[in-house]
Amino acid sequence: MYDADVTKRRVTERTILEEARIAGGLNQTELAELAGTSQPTISAYERGTKSPRLNVAVRLLQACGWNLALQPRVSFTEHPAPDGFKFPFTVPDRLWRLEAPACFTTIKFFDLLDEENHQHWWDLSIRADRRLVYSRLLTYGDEAHLMLYLDGALLADLWDELDVPEPMHNLWEPLIEANRRAPAQPEKDYYLRDQETRRSSVQVIKHANAG
Repeated sequence: MYDADVTKRRVTERTILEEARIAGGLNQTELAELAGTSQPTISAYERGTKSPRLNVAVRLLQACGWNLALQPRVSFTEHPAPDGFKFPFTVPDRLWRLEAPACFTTIKFFDLLDEENHQHWWDLSIRADRRLVYSRLLTYGDEAHLMLYLDGALLADLWDELDVPEPMHNLWEPLIEANRRAPAQPEKDYYLRDQETRRSSVQVIKHANAG
């Protein structure tokens, strides 16, 4: 499987703060003003030469328009290639979600299952394209490509339509069924969480200045 974008990714990963600041459309000076600190301090946090306390990190992220949240860590197991297959395959221990537009992006890879298929670009916003790509990812995808392109909810929605060989199907199916049977969170919990985390720009600035 080949993806042109993967080879172009920057070697040094951004810090969470830098990712949040860029996503919020702020430069370092603007973030410093909102959070009641200095631009050199923001720069030091982003370069990793200085670490903010947890309450400071929360305040900075909120000033960028983001909340600090827990996200389950996904572990992967690589299984050897079954008889008749060319490559090993990878299965996670849980499913995850991708933010839009990442889950609906257009990607490039070669179809390793059907060598006669000369289509290289696939639009994940189109259900038929997503169905084929997900089938190929579950069959031959490695950890990086699975995390980059696979969305758990969209996978569960497509599961009954996917053409996945039996060895891979048998290992992925428990994950799908576990997510389909998972109890829904009570509506009141969503409401309370929304009330607790909703912040207007005025509240963010007041909170930052108070700190």
